[in-house]
Amino acid sequence: MKILLSSTTTFSGLFLDNYNHHLASLTSVTTLKFQVDDNYQNYEWLESESESKTSEESINHQNIETSLQRVASICEKYNITTNLEQSHFLYSSKQNILFCWIRNVASTSFTKLFADIRAIHVTGNYYKLINVLAPKNVNELLNVIDDPTVFKFLAVRHPFERLVSFYRSRIEDNSKYTDQAWIFARKIFYITRPNLFRFNESIGNVLQQIFYNDRRLKLVPTFKEFIIWLLREPEEHDDPHWRQYHSHCSVCQMRLDYILKLDNYSIHDVHYIFSLMGSNKKQRKLPKLARNNKGPTNFALTCFYLSKLSKNILSKLFERFKVDFEMFDYNYDVYKPCVN
Repeated sequence: MKILLSSTTTFSGLFLDNYNHHLASLTSVTTLKFQVDDNYQNYEWLESESESKTSEESINHQNIETSLQRVASICEKYNITTNLEQSHFLYSSKQNILFCWIRNVASTSFTKLFADIRAIHVTGNYYKLINVLAPKNVNELLNVIDDPTVFKFLAVRHPFERLVSFYRSRIEDNSKYTDQAWIFARKIFYITRPNLFRFNESIGNVLQQIFYNDRRLKLVPTFKEFIIWLLREPEEHDDPHWRQYHSHCSVCQMRLDYILKLDNYSIHDVHYIFSLMGSNKKQRKLPKLARNNKGPTNFALTCFYLSKLSKNILSKLFERFKVDFEMFDYNYDVYKPCVN
């Protein structure tokens, strides 16, 4: 269900009111480790002694206020209006918390966590729970968004690393079938290798050339081919796996309380978020979710994949995700040297 809000929300210091309300109730947390992997990401709980001090002593209020004010200023700068989609949010009335899931940014981890809160038990295929965990209807979503006592947050990572992570796990890794490879490979090759679509009796039709009988990729598009195709596609056709954060989460249509940056978080950030979700128990672990068999996507690997692009393509890729770079304070320049 989509709701189009006609104007951007006015932001102010009220951003921190809900944050402080929740912070005041926090008395004990358990040491955690947040692990980012490549198959929708995973977090891992490590049992340890509870800490009796509050996060009030550890969390930097000024950094929170600065990040939220940056969101507000970029919303105003570009006069952003987006569709508000009910299915993009996970909600717990018990914990009074709303989270916008983003593919390839720990979405499976948080879906599992919200399912635990709601006492919904499932093994695998966590994405199928999204509609169950979303607000019940449009009116509930609007009420939750307008309620200053509901804690609203999202998690982000560097846009380039997220894009590379998607490519590696959903297209390049042809050891398994993925919906994304099945859907996008043909579209990519139609642009980058048009000769494949000219029937050749000796090598078979295009599907036989691109896929094995079990629909796994036989012919894998390169990262450069993927990016060339992506840049030709209109933004409104973006898949949730790379749709821009501000658009997917409609951040200009609500007052966020917290932004968790998975590539630059402190242990206190994780303490705070997970404690709000009722996860301050001494023993609580999630099953390990599948990881890319070649390791996690980090700066070095992202640089390696970006090195396959020309300077012009890299520049266009940045322009495509420019708003997210500005809004969430990510650095484009650090990746420029990757391209010769």
